[in-house]
Amino acid sequence: MKKASRNIIKVKPCKKVATFDPKTKKSNGWLLEVVSDADRFTKHLRGQVYLTIADRGAFKGYHLHAGADYFVTCLKGRVKEIIYKNRNEKQEIIMGDDDFKTVFLPRGYPHAIENIGGKPAYVLVYRYPAWSVHVKEQFDIPKNQIKSTEAWRKIRAFIRNFHKTDIRLE
Repeated sequence: MKKASRNIIKVKPCKKVATFDPKTKKSNGWLLEVVSDADRFTKHLRGQVYLTIADRGAFKGYHLHAGADYFVTCLKGRVKEIIYKNRNEKQEIIMGDDDFKTVFLPRGYPHAIENIGGKPAYVLVYRYPAWSVHVKEQFDIPKNQIKSTEAWRKIRAFIRNFHKTDIRLE
C-alpha cells in the first residue's frame, strides 16, 4: 500500500482592500496584501509585503507612520514619491516605467504617492512591522495643509504621543 505524501505546498489567498482619500472618501485605488507576519502564513518573514494600486491621476497621502519603516518600488506605471523632512523641505523621487528603484521611507515622515502616468500604477511596499488594527500608528494630513505650521504641530504631537504609548517600538 502506497503511503500518502505530505502536502508541502501551502496557498494563502491575498487580501484585496479598497483605498480612499481620507478627506474626500473618494476611491484612489486598492492594495493587495501578499504576505504578513500577522497572517500566520509566513515562517521567516518579519513585516508585511503588499501591492498598492494608484489609479490614473490618483494621490495617495499625505500620511505618516509613527511605528513602521517602508520600502517602496513602482513595478508598473509611473509615480512620484513625495517625502517631507519638515514643513519646508521635501524630496520627490520619480520612478516606474523601467526606472526601477526602491525608496526607503523611515517612520515618522509624511509621504505620498502621486500617479503621474497615464495608467494605473502598481507599487510594491514592504513595511516593518506589519500593519495591525490594534496599533494606531498612521496619521493623515490633508494635501492642502501639509505646509502649515498647525499640521506640523499636530504631526510632532502625534509622534510624541505614539512613542509614549506603543510598546512595540524597538
